Parts: sequence; C-alpha cells; structure tokens
Amino acid sequence: MEIKDKQNVLAGFTARLLRKHFGKGPEAVFVSIAYDIICIYVRDLLTPVEKVLLENEQHAMVYATRDSLMEKCLPELKEQIKEETGHYFKHFYYDWNMETNGGVIVAIKDLLSDGSDYPDLQKVNELVGAVTKKTERLPDKVKSVKLNNRTLVIYREGILVNIEKEIVRSGEEEVLRKAKGNLEKQELREAFDKESQLLQGTAQEIFVDWSFEKDQSVIVVIINPNDN
Repeated sequence: MEIKDKQNVLAGFTARLLRKHFGKGPEAVFVSIAYDIICIYVRDLLTPVEKVLLENEQHAMVYATRDSLMEKCLPELKEQIKEETGHYFKHFYYDWNMETNGGVIVAIKDLLSDGSDYPDLQKVNELVGAVTKKTERLPDKVKSVKLNNRTLVIYREGILVNIEKEIVRSGEEEVLRKAKGNLEKQELREAFDKESQLLQGTAQEIFVDWSFEKDQSVIVVIINPNDN
C-alpha cells in the first residue's frame, strides 16, 4: 500500500475512533507518515459539552476528560497503526489547542531520527535548544523532522530540572504540565515568529507534550507555508 493510501486509511480510522469515544468526530484529519514517526492533526473536535465547560472556565475538566478518553483511544490506534504500517510504534504523545480547536497525536517507533532533508534542520534544533534553556535547561538531545511543508516535529530529551523532577515525584504532574505548556508555547511562538524563515512559512499552531518519567518531549509546529 502506498504512503498516501496508508495516510487516508489512518485518517478515516482516527475520525471513527474519536467519534466512538468522544461522541463527536473531528471535521478534518490529516495524517503524515515517515519511517519512524506518524503525526495526526485533527481539526474541530470540540463537543457541545466541552463548549459549555470552556464557556464556564472549566478548562482543567475538559483536559482531564480528554486524557481519560485518550487512554481508551490509544491502544486501538496503536494496533491500527501496526496493522497498516507493519511496525510497532512505542511512544505516543498528544496535545490540544482549545482556542483553535485543533489537536495532534504523534506516534514514534523508538527515538526520532534525523530523517529529513530540510535545509535548516540544525538551526531549528539550535533555536529550540535555546528556548528550552531559557525556560528549563539546555536539552541533552534535540532532533527535528519536517514531514511535509506543513508539519514539523521536534523531539527533546533531558530537559527537566531537579525541581520539576521533584514535582513529578510528588504527584503534581498535571500542574507542571499546565505551567510548562503555557510557558513553552509562548516562548516557542515568539522564537518562530522572529525566525519564520526557518519554517519556510509561519507557525499556525504549536503543540507540546511530555513523557515526564522518561524526561522526553515532542513539539509539533503546524505551518502555514509561504506561497511559492
């Protein structure tokens, strides 16, 4: 099966899966596949109940509910990805933007490889390293892959400082996730706005997720590409 066919199959499966568990499917699903990474970008998933909760400033409840639903979705998605690609993808990350009503799910086989011919790859890694150093510490590792002209995925490893590790150990992971999410997205947005030439376009949306236990993180930049 060609890559495009696999992308279409996974997009359809993801839409049905989210509809099954969320009670409402996304209006659009875009799937990008590389050798060791799959990025699924969804648009307009917000349910009527979530809209009411957000109108009443119940953001934490919406995110907590989605976390519970994703725990049910991911095993099924993992199996479907294995069936379509013939490969087992070990790590899954996801994040939502309630303001834009967008979201991403990222599957990685093991560790993200530098498998892209994107000319400014190293400069992107250096920029993300500098932003991470400003908000936390210089990462032990930064790798980037541009899956297409609209999707940039960045993997980081070794970013937590000691106080953050202690917060995770104390069971306050969600507090840390919220604080880091707000701060990092703001800093990344400012950095990519200043260095938009690295994206060959502008940053439309930025998503960030972490595996605190493994001290790893994935950033996804959805790009509005320049006109050729």
